[in-house]
Amino acid sequence: MTSLRYLGLASLLLLAGCRESAQASTTPQQQQQPPGYYYPPQQQPYPSQQPPGQQPPPGVQPQVPAQQRPLLAPLIGQAAQEQEVRMILSELINALPAQSRPLVANIPLNVDPTPEVNAFAGCDDKGNPYMAATAGILEAVDAISQTKATDELFGTQTYEAYCAQVLPQLVQSQQARAGLPAGIIPQQYGGDPRRWSRAREIFQDVIAFTFGHELAHHYLGHTGCAKGQALGGAPDLSRAGRLLSNIVPVFNQFQESASDSSGVYNVLDAGRARRPQYEWSEYGGVTLLDYFARLERAAGGGGPLSVLSPIALLKSHPNPLLRIPIVQQYARTWRSTHPG
Repeated sequence: MTSLRYLGLASLLLLAGCRESAQASTTPQQQQQPPGYYYPPQQQPYPSQQPPGQQPPPGVQPQVPAQQRPLLAPLIGQAAQEQEVRMILSELINALPAQSRPLVANIPLNVDPTPEVNAFAGCDDKGNPYMAATAGILEAVDAISQTKATDELFGTQTYEAYCAQVLPQLVQSQQARAGLPAGIIPQQYGGDPRRWSRAREIFQDVIAFTFGHELAHHYLGHTGCAKGQALGGAPDLSRAGRLLSNIVPVFNQFQESASDSSGVYNVLDAGRARRPQYEWSEYGGVTLLDYFARLERAAGGGGPLSVLSPIALLKSHPNPLLRIPIVQQYARTWRSTHPG
């Protein structure tokens, strides 16, 4: 199965039990920030419309016009990103149905400093549930968010440039990183406050989908350890040999599909509850799954015919090309019963 490591990566990176996700460098390099990278003090309105060809993915509901939303402060650095993830996780839990919320209330989140791109639900050695993310997945989501925001606002192709440069490295070398390389964002756009604000919205959307799915593994009973018990702190993931190999469960495709469904509904419920703030939608899931599909193609797999591959059916997670329209259909179903 070693030769299939990266072929299955797109469906394994994100979710519980994905122990074969891409490795990043254990000797990270400091990203050189170009001039204009920092967020300037002035506040400017968003543009009135997106450039041609930069519209949201099909099926995603339009938001309140961007120029009517307040500008958000930038997320710079892992500490700020971790705080954002915890806020998102809290809002997702608060939006759960009454029967599910107590099962995951106060669930601890552990952010592992490893550059591996990963996020998962698991049980510690005492049988208590926890959520975990790595520094690597925060880097990846930050890069996706910054490039997508730049392209929406300025009609650039920075997401394509990022994927073309970074994804082949991820599948060719375990020392590659998923973070945004210097020079991808044009210098003249780097400090624009609208870009930073939109990037934070996209970051929230993608992380909400990520942890909406992971939470579902717990409250749907897939892990078997989320029972509403009193919880302590998060486990020490430096003991990865035992925690990740023996305690993080591996889920089957039916469980993954169920977590996709419940996770999308949770994201949409939480997004609706956030009004008039930026409303989370399936956009984050569609965006992340597109990234994973591109990663498969970079590894020599993927493409339209990959959905017919018998190997894809043996993966622990459904193929991302299959998951995108399914996630969109879940969102349409939710909106049919939640008008407005």
